[in-house]
Amino acid sequence: MLTEESITKLLRLGDDSIDVVDVTQNNDTITVTLQKKDPVMFCPECGCRMESKGIHVRKVNHPVLQNGYKLILHVRERKWHCRNCNRYTHDKFNFLEDYKQNTSLVPVMIVDAMKDLHVTARQVAERFNVSDTYVITTFMQYVDMPRLKFTEAICVDEVHMVYDRSDLYSLVIMDFKSGQLIDMLPNRYEKTAQSYFLNIPLEERKTVKYLICDMYKPYINYVKRFFPNCIAIVDSFHVIQLILSKIRQYIRQVLKRYQERDRKALEEKNYKTNSNHKTIRESREVVYLRRYDYFLLKNHDDIDFTPRWRKSKRGEDYYFDPSVYEQRFLALDKHFPKILELKEMYVRFNQSHMNDPDGASEDLDKIISAYQKSDIALFRETAGTLKTFHVNIVNSFTYISGADRKNSDEMMSRLSNGPMEGFNNLPKDLKRESRGVSNFEYTRNRILWATRTKTSMLAVPHTREEVHTATGKIRGPYNKQKNTQEK
Repeated sequence: MLTEESITKLLRLGDDSIDVVDVTQNNDTITVTLQKKDPVMFCPECGCRMESKGIHVRKVNHPVLQNGYKLILHVRERKWHCRNCNRYTHDKFNFLEDYKQNTSLVPVMIVDAMKDLHVTARQVAERFNVSDTYVITTFMQYVDMPRLKFTEAICVDEVHMVYDRSDLYSLVIMDFKSGQLIDMLPNRYEKTAQSYFLNIPLEERKTVKYLICDMYKPYINYVKRFFPNCIAIVDSFHVIQLILSKIRQYIRQVLKRYQERDRKALEEKNYKTNSNHKTIRESREVVYLRRYDYFLLKNHDDIDFTPRWRKSKRGEDYYFDPSVYEQRFLALDKHFPKILELKEMYVRFNQSHMNDPDGASEDLDKIISAYQKSDIALFRETAGTLKTFHVNIVNSFTYISGADRKNSDEMMSRLSNGPMEGFNNLPKDLKRESRGVSNFEYTRNRILWATRTKTSMLAVPHTREEVHTATGKIRGPYNKQKNTQEK
């Protein structure tokens, strides 16, 4: 049972001049009535004793309870009048600002709750008994994340956010060593990037030595345009993904070929038996192409080839020998064995040459030559891409120290977009949980606030007018009486 003493400790209002007058509980709502201990007020101007002009009860939200109850404060605020100098004033409370319906603790709790990107503004609003508009406005008033300074190695990539019809992809800049976001831009247009980077001092841009990105040429061109002492690095992950995507396309072509064979066989069977069957059981070839494509796509050394017993979908035990199933899969198309060989050639190349760009350059030339001579179109196409980005791929075999974010000791790490790829799911989760995002400034602040290790609220918050900016179409005049008559 809540007592006046226990509720006083629970409130943590930081004002010793108040008394708890009453505590009532109605269903899931607890109402606490507060007032000043000393019923005397002296004029702050002339020092005369002031006359009470009545009590105004303010209903204030103070969501400190974590047990599912809603806590409401009824603050008895007395109005005072000085007959000597005709001054009016009222009781002041440390935990409450004038004309506010929430205590001073509410904004702090809201901003802290927004650290979790999996929690939407609406969920935070429900937790603290406020509106979602109040949550977003409060967050923007107290949080204004600055960009971080550029470092030796930065990662650049885009994430699909769709703020509006023109700003579909948000440009993300990350520090490779710390894994923290340096900044976010609303889009990746050339005009936006040029305006942003050229407004950063040249001396700071000169400190960047490595820019890590995918094979998007405008990102690679950032080196010539904005970072004079920098080299562009194409992330090895994207090169392998390019090869695997082409292999997947080829597997789908083979799958369609077998499905077309099965469809024609069904038509012939229906013709001979005078039947009208629409579907048949999938052939073994189709099943293998659907289930065991990882024999072609996964790194060969990462596959477990240990024979073992497995259960089928029907619950029956069967003996599974991966080596046998791999041979059956590779036999489905004459090019599959060669595709596996050429793919593994690049995988082995990518796993070697630690901090040896010169040796990587020689081996990459051999791979390009082998791909060009291949009778498989997908590798001849890949050879052209590898040749175009030859220098940038070779640069990816550079290792730098001080990029270990898990251990205190420094270690040599290969330059890659790995930290960025691990981050990209966070903004997508926020977009999905929020059913889309439309305010870039709010989204940027929210993501930077949640992902950075050292953050702080503004000591002097922005005004509501500063964070409420008019966007979108301007509303026209509205004649309520006229519209009512028309109905």
